[in-house]
Amino acid sequence: MSLRERVSKYIKDRRQRLLDGGINSIPSPFVRFRNDFLGWEQSTYYLITSFTKGGKTQLVSHLLFDALLYCYYNEKKTGVSIKVLYFPLEETEMRIMMRFQSWLLNRYTNGKVRVSPSDLRSSNNERPLAQEVIDLLETDEIVDIINYFEAHVIFSEETNPTGIYKFCKEYAENHGKVTMKPAKYKDELGMVRETTTFSHYDPNDPNEYVIPVIDTVNLMQLERGFTKKQAIDKMSEYCITLRDRYWQSPVIIQQQNTDNESVESIKFNRTRPTTAGLGDSKYTSHDANIVLGIFSPFRFGLKEYLGYPIDKFKDHFRTLEVLVNRDGELGGIIGLFFDGATCNWWELPRPDNTAEMGKVYAYLKSLQAPAKSFLMIALSKIVNRLQGN
Repeated sequence: MSLRERVSKYIKDRRQRLLDGGINSIPSPFVRFRNDFLGWEQSTYYLITSFTKGGKTQLVSHLLFDALLYCYYNEKKTGVSIKVLYFPLEETEMRIMMRFQSWLLNRYTNGKVRVSPSDLRSSNNERPLAQEVIDLLETDEIVDIINYFEAHVIFSEETNPTGIYKFCKEYAENHGKVTMKPAKYKDELGMVRETTTFSHYDPNDPNEYVIPVIDTVNLMQLERGFTKKQAIDKMSEYCITLRDRYWQSPVIIQQQNTDNESVESIKFNRTRPTTAGLGDSKYTSHDANIVLGIFSPFRFGLKEYLGYPIDKFKDHFRTLEVLVNRDGELGGIIGLFFDGATCNWWELPRPDNTAEMGKVYAYLKSLQAPAKSFLMIALSKIVNRLQGN
């Protein structure tokens, strides 16, 4: 099949998939922002950046958790499937699982249950985890969703660029077919030799979204005498191959340069993440299809930002901005509510929407009130309903 024929078939197949009730992307949970950030697409390279403790890992976790839950509920209807190849360079898989459980409990109960991973671990000696929370985690549907997470998230201990690439490449080759084509080259004596080279890749499941996640790329182990910059550049080169050859959608989380957090940067209002401010290497932004920057005005002492009162929100406010978008417009920015305890993010109403912002302030006030014990009666009702009692 020629290139023209393959492209024509690809275009027609994707159109027909929508007509048949399928999907061509896993939608972003931020509905108002979808014109700027559509969501997860196959064969797309993503980069997420912010300053230290800006919420990079939490945002990526939220977007992935939401995608996993979307696939859990829509796999039979749309045929969509997901596989996350997770390379946690600064966390354990147990910590990530607990973050998912915390997120899921809050999401599943529409905010009625708010327990952090620290609460799940009973870290506070005076406040053991409520039995009702354990009962909720052991209800049939919650267990089924957590099992789905475990089946669709593959953790890897690879920590250097080549190891990460080989792991992703092996997954692709075990779940699809690589077609080679004839090629010629000149050897060291100038003689023309025949060989074969990569032609194209056909996945076994065209509806599967394979998303390698590297968190964070600045913490990768070095190899072959590379500097940190060279290691990051090599990883980015590998991400291009995974995207272009194997239809994977790599996600790298990259720190902003700490120099951009200086007093001078604050003085001249150069505090938002930029591609020029990427830590250790700026070339990743040249390779990625989409670069998203997260900004916390509270961290820089701002009292108001984009019309939102930061002195009320404090650390619960973030902005999400499109810094690079190869296939669309850049510069889109939106205000988000961030609940660090449960790793949940919500799209905020416009600041001039008085009625809706009033609801946000009421919820914010409830979070900032002194810690209260669980409403055990309400929690017991949730558990009883799920257990069919």
